[in-house]
Amino acid sequence: MEETKKDYDFIVVGAGYGGLTAAALLAKENYNVLILESHYSVGGCASFFKRNGHLFDVGATTLSGYDYHGPLKRIEEELDFNLKIKRIDPGMIIHFNGKKIHRYREFEKWINELNEHFPGIDHRAIWSEIEKVGEKAWSIINETPLFPPSKAKDLLSYFNKHLPKYLDLLPFLFKSFISKMPKSAYQNKDYVQFLDQILMITNQGKSKEVPYLMGALGLNYPKDTLYSCGGMVQMAHKIEEKLKEHGGRIKKRRRVYSIHKKGPIFRVEANFNEKKEFYYSKNIICNLPIWNIQNICEGKLKKYFEKKSQTYNKSWGAMTYYFTVKFQHDLDSLYHQVHSKELYSFIKSESLFYSFSDKDDKNRNKSDSLSVTVSTHISNNEFEGMKKNINEKKIKFEEIILENFKKIFKDYGIITIGKGEVGTPLTFEKYTGRYEGRVGGIPHLLDYYPFLYPSCLTPDSNFFRVGDTVFPGQGVVGVVSGAFSLVHRILRR
Repeated sequence: MEETKKDYDFIVVGAGYGGLTAAALLAKENYNVLILESHYSVGGCASFFKRNGHLFDVGATTLSGYDYHGPLKRIEEELDFNLKIKRIDPGMIIHFNGKKIHRYREFEKWINELNEHFPGIDHRAIWSEIEKVGEKAWSIINETPLFPPSKAKDLLSYFNKHLPKYLDLLPFLFKSFISKMPKSAYQNKDYVQFLDQILMITNQGKSKEVPYLMGALGLNYPKDTLYSCGGMVQMAHKIEEKLKEHGGRIKKRRRVYSIHKKGPIFRVEANFNEKKEFYYSKNIICNLPIWNIQNICEGKLKKYFEKKSQTYNKSWGAMTYYFTVKFQHDLDSLYHQVHSKELYSFIKSESLFYSFSDKDDKNRNKSDSLSVTVSTHISNNEFEGMKKNINEKKIKFEEIILENFKKIFKDYGIITIGKGEVGTPLTFEKYTGRYEGRVGGIPHLLDYYPFLYPSCLTPDSNFFRVGDTVFPGQGVVGVVSGAFSLVHRILRR
């Protein structure tokens, strides 16, 4: 047993993007910061693994958040680093009912594409509004880091400084995305299904469930698609380097088992090589999902997170598949969404998301073969039903992945397909420690808006939260934005 007597200003539990960003920004402000990470690498669900010379993104596979001076652009500037990235245009290709829909970045090309595949709908009006609301939303999130307000004084800050913008966007938090669509659009079942599956990737909900404001942000994501050379973890490595440059520390392979408060000081118990270690801090920033935190806290915090876990119990798991492929021809995009009736019959999920490594990314590829990550949502209940025959179900899932792949990508000239591996929620639970393998955080649903989405604040004024179960959640861009908001609150105390 090791007693670490040194006190820290902040201990951050978890080195996902939210925890890393908050820690690095606080270290830059001369706070004494320590991160405790259970894994051997940083990045959380946006981390990686290697097989036979190939590097695979584990979960998150796309970067977004550079447009409108978004969170990823801001973190580069704040910490003074440059990530090697590549703009992907079209940001995604959607394969749907025999259609091949290119999500172009340039507005006119995108509208022409929609007119070709979905005639009779005023796409220009719909997507002009989506872009306008999305841009305004990022503007208010960047300019007013207390959004959404958690306290009365947060509301007062809006009324004093940002009233026009706030009131302009407020109605979009109360109405579903589909309710703002014209009749020609919402009566077109194919068009609604097309939009729903994009929203499932970006918001984890469909057009009838997602607030218009969050849907507009989500539908803009594929326009701002970037590829991280060397894998999604590269930005995490950059932030880790800057954390250390500013005097912050990180200890890996330390799984936190309990957080106990005595007086003004938190004692954090971690395990390393089957030995207990104790760390002490004035403040805690927890990057774990709310469903995990209830198991490591005590007293009023434990009760608080138990209640929150019951309230925000709508979440998803992921089924994934990792393999390699060699093509004769270059891909039109590195990201493809494939609608699949067979998949829906199997696990009630409607589409697969295929993410490819760039052909010139020698850090991820071997012998001209590309690394491929395939993912889809699965509900907790649906996965429970799979567990009894999990090996048979994994084989069936692999068959669906490869059958769709061979059909959709045959025109690129498939030369060889390497051996693959299936990932399930159990895989994510094992390697990330996330409760029931839940990924993607809390869906953006009307049930939680405008002001009920979980906050970074807790009943203890020195216990904070970041990650994908804090607004705005949802992917690297969301958790980095949430970390900016938290640090702003801390610095203004």
